Amino acid sequence: MTKLIPIQVEGRKMIQLDQLTIDQANDLRSWLPKDSIQQIQFQGLRFNECIPFETYDYWFRTHHVLSRAYETILDF
Repeated sequence: MTKLIPIQVEGRKMIQLDQLTIDQANDLRSWLPKDSIQQIQFQGLRFNECIPFETYDYWFRTHHVLSRAYETILDF
């Protein structure tokens, strides 16, 4: 999986969960606390299911990379 590039809204780096595949978004949702997913309004646009890029980055580096390595081991 390629790492997402964040969008910047009012100085905050965010990602939208719909930028991920369904499986990845569901995996990330199950890892996150329920109240951490936000809806952001900016210049008349509404961004649904946003999380801070730092949270996504941590999940990507720890959880996602570890599970990917685990799947690779099982392929042998």
